[in-house]
Amino acid sequence: MNYTKTLVEYEKELKEAKKKFDKLSKQYKKCRSAYQAEMMYDDLTILNEDIAELQMIVKEMRQQKKLAELDSY
Repeated sequence: MNYTKTLVEYEKELKEAKKKFDKLSKQYKKCRSAYQAEMMYDDLTILNEDIAELQMIVKEMRQQKKLAELDSY
């Protein structure tokens, strides 16, 4: 599969998404209204899906890199 970014860029994006998720999770725990909690929950769900997708991309790119290194020997 071809990717538009480098492994380092995807790793950085994943790290930023995890930080944002942690920050939103803390805010979610402090919600005072059901509406606010529902909106944050939706954002957390979307972020969680993005994180899972980024993790799969990073994992696959690392495997490809490792295979390429092994093939070069």
